[in-house]
Amino acid sequence: MKRLLLVSLLAPAAALAQLYDHPYSIIETDASRSADYKLRPVTVNRVDGRNAQYDNRAIVDPGHHEVTIDLVARQNFHLPTQVTFELDTKPCTRYYVTARLDTVTGQRWQPYVRAEEPIGECHEKFRTAGAR
Repeated sequence: MKRLLLVSLLAPAAALAQLYDHPYSIIETDASRSADYKLRPVTVNRVDGRNAQYDNRAIVDPGHHEVTIDLVARQNFHLPTQVTFELDTKPCTRYYVTARLDTVTGQRWQPYVRAEEPIGECHEKFRTAGAR
């Protein structure tokens, strides 16, 4: 019984270690406040059909991905609140995603990559180009 418990506790740690064994990208929710009143926070739901791993972010291999995000439902708005879009990620780069409303009072919105930044520890570990 103790061995089973130990294996079940160590399995997530082993999976996490594999994510960081090679250059990676991070796609996550942009939680920072914005002066642009048309930007709304989203939930990173899935990347390439797999659920996001951690607290509104997904750690992925660099390359082409299909990212599914959810916009929090707004009162009396009934259009779909989930959108899937394509994103090409670079090694050792973090992408902050959000929703951009067409109008403040409307229901239409588009996924929006608000910012991208290098992941310093990744660049340092793998000696990739682009570190600041």
